[in-house]
Amino acid sequence: MERPLRIVHYLNQFFGQIGGEDKADVRCEVRPLPVGPGLAFKQLFADRAEIVATVICGDNFIAENLEETSQAVAETVARHAPDLFLAGRPSVPAAMAWPAGLYAGQWPIV
Repeated sequence: MERPLRIVHYLNQFFGQIGGEDKADVRCEVRPLPVGPGLAFKQLFADRAEIVATVICGDNFIAENLEETSQAVAETVARHAPDLFLAGRPSVPAAMAWPAGLYAGQWPIV
């Protein structure tokens, strides 16, 4: 059997279960497991893929620190050597979700 795909998942503070708009200034953090919608992905993926890290960042924090945070997130993702970087939640891809789509387009490929 092939090894499971390695996934790094990006979420904002709300879907990362930190809080609502009152927590939108929270700095980025990394958790070594699925969080929030990642738990649904875990069930869906079964043994075909695993979320090896979840990056959570407050919407306002990343918007106000886009350049430095983008680089830090890209480096964090690269350290986990994923096969896939998943930004967003099950119902809305990052390209269509504010603000994840904006940020995902800013992150350099490392």
